[in-house]
Amino acid sequence: MKTENIKETFELAFQNQKKNNFKLAEKLYKKILKKYPNHFQTVGLLGVLSLQTKNLEQAKQLFDKALKINPKHSETHNNLGLVFKELEEPQQSIQCFQKAIEIEPNYAPAHNNLGVAFQEIGEHESAIKSFKKAIEAKPNYASAHNNLGLTFKKMGKHENAISCYQKALELNPTSIAAQKNISIIYSTRLDNLEKAINESHKTLRMHCDSAKFINQRISLYRLKHDVQQAEYLSLKNYKINGSEQFQEIGNKILNHKKSKDYSDQTISLNKDEIKSLLPYYQAHHIYQTQKISSGCINPDKNWLDVEEQYFNSPKQIIYIDNFLSNEAIRELREFCLVSKIWNAEYPNNKYLGSFAERGFISPIHLKIATELQQKLPSLFGPYSLTKFWAFKYDSTLGKGINVHADQAVHNLNFWITPDEYNEDKNSGGLKVYDAIAPSDWNFDQYNKNTDKIYKFLNDNNANCTKINYKFNRAVLFNSDYFHETDKINFKEGYKTRRINITYLFGYRYNRKMN
Repeated sequence: MKTENIKETFELAFQNQKKNNFKLAEKLYKKILKKYPNHFQTVGLLGVLSLQTKNLEQAKQLFDKALKINPKHSETHNNLGLVFKELEEPQQSIQCFQKAIEIEPNYAPAHNNLGVAFQEIGEHESAIKSFKKAIEAKPNYASAHNNLGLTFKKMGKHENAISCYQKALELNPTSIAAQKNISIIYSTRLDNLEKAINESHKTLRMHCDSAKFINQRISLYRLKHDVQQAEYLSLKNYKINGSEQFQEIGNKILNHKKSKDYSDQTISLNKDEIKSLLPYYQAHHIYQTQKISSGCINPDKNWLDVEEQYFNSPKQIIYIDNFLSNEAIRELREFCLVSKIWNAEYPNNKYLGSFAERGFISPIHLKIATELQQKLPSLFGPYSLTKFWAFKYDSTLGKGINVHADQAVHNLNFWITPDEYNEDKNSGGLKVYDAIAPSDWNFDQYNKNTDKIYKFLNDNNANCTKINYKFNRAVLFNSDYFHETDKINFKEGYKTRRINITYLFGYRYNRKMN
């Protein structure tokens, strides 16, 4: 391979990598390395590509090789640190970032990454110092301002956090992450209803405007849901921009596949299809809930008895039937059916999510949280609301959420799809294991590492409490417990989809107050 050909091949590979055409880029990089195995730039960028595609062992080997060629290359030390971060080896990642800084003291990305590493192991003061050094080296570093805010948030310094997020937005007005983080704080404070809703809707509009969830490719399970919702909204006489065109093109795409099993299919869209689908995706539409005349949670229930039942439960796992008032659950269900808020995708298990900080919010949502603190003061009173969300499933696709634990003290999970749509009355609910997530596991380990969790449950002889699905049933349990969705078998259709709503209170590492 001639020198000029190397340059051409390298540039072609690099451009394909930028466009996420990873297979072609990798093929071209390897073509260069076959002839010139120590071509430093190629080794490094192939390492970056391997990191992007989660081929972590290959990435580590390539960065190690690059550092043998050039031991003083700060960016490669930084990239190796990112690999160790993904491998859940925080101390090694910290050493790599520190080495990058030693070589290049004003290398802002390494300072920022070091801050993230400190943040994840709970060394907040060290994290703050690192983020401030990143900002000192690069004052317009929006991500560092945002990350500094996240650290302040974890420390309970909400006003400091908001200031950092606002600075990040000032530097990068299109930063959905910074706007979302502002929304997270207001959506859980319960002291300014209007502000909470406005900030959440602002985040949702930014998300819709960007329409990043439809960029040349789309998951068919997501498209199937969205077409069903568009049809439902039309039947309810809601006028949504681009709806008719969206239904027509969306159905053509789905029918073209001639299959009801969309579980593993993600397809490419041509320019005309994108142009046809985009206006509907960019349309902002949320159901305005009606005022509830009485309480949201069942006013006829003795909630102090519920508290006593929970505290007397040997496993701290109970369920509560007829959880919400008829008015509240009717409005909440309509909110979930009508609102275009189902933007979080979970491709492994093929379900959709919606979060408080991005549209899943109304006066009813916040009133439920307030009433829980008022009517169950010993359970919820000592803790702040930390998160709430909803998930919506397609009965034809998978079993639901994998086994995990949540970052909270108390978990309240309730179901709002009528029982008539559940094909298996002995299933569709929740499985809770009486085993607490180890305190030395990080969030990814106790939330995403399924194999490690099941091994832990088996090694500790964990018992499983199975709570069957029932409309308007809430399950209350210790959020440290591992849990997962039971198998799902609901009728096919839009209104028939299983919907669960979750509220988290408190932070798992501070079980007194937050």
